[in-house]
Amino acid sequence: MENLKLRDFVLHCILQRQWSPEQIAGRLSLENSNWHISYNTIYRGIERNNLGVKRKRHGARGFARKLRHRGKTRKVKGTVNERRGRFNNVPSVHERPVSCENRTRFGHWEGDTVRGKIGRSGLVSLVDRKSRYLLSERVPKVNAKNVTQAMIDLLHTVTPKRVRTLTPDRGTEFAGYREVGKELGISVYFPDLHAPQQRGTNENTNGLIREYFSKGNDLDELTDQDIAKFVKDLNNRPHKVLVWKTPSEVFFGKKLHLI
Repeated sequence: MENLKLRDFVLHCILQRQWSPEQIAGRLSLENSNWHISYNTIYRGIERNNLGVKRKRHGARGFARKLRHRGKTRKVKGTVNERRGRFNNVPSVHERPVSCENRTRFGHWEGDTVRGKIGRSGLVSLVDRKSRYLLSERVPKVNAKNVTQAMIDLLHTVTPKRVRTLTPDRGTEFAGYREVGKELGISVYFPDLHAPQQRGTNENTNGLIREYFSKGNDLDELTDQDIAKFVKDLNNRPHKVLVWKTPSEVFFGKKLHLI
């Protein structure tokens, strides 16, 4: 890559923003930048070590870790069956409004929790189906009381017109769903048992969240600033499904200049 400024920009996006080569190329095109590059060119530059950074061994941070998924579906940890409750006689995901299913309106949220390998705390994550906009905060212990309050607090930060429905995981930490629905004036739906694909937006986002933390990370040690940073980073990351716009741009309708 002969253009050194472009090379430095690519390095910054991969190592600091954790963007993929495809996201970099797509965003450059969207912003009509003077720089033009294909994602294949970026990959070739990495393979040839032309970006000035040596690739590290598998599992280490750096290009090898940043690029190993290359758009593949991630298997999200922390949603194993033994922690799921068996809610009966609850509204089914199949009863959701059409605007939720086809993603034509804002305010249809999916919810889940992310736990570390050690420590008691966890993250509550809520994702808007249309924009992929993320809300998240830490709870000291993943239980129904804490998760219920966290969901209420998070969704109260959003204008009521952007809070229409919620589809959480079937874990017992979501047993307070009636309180959430009553407090926010929304309907809450649950997916079928063992069907995480019915909350695919949230499952994928949880995989992205885990990219920010090592496998043995103790979430108890995260600061509020750490959480705010990864939420901001993910909301400002271009998505192919959004035609290389970011969740923030789609959710708020304001164009950002990221180049």
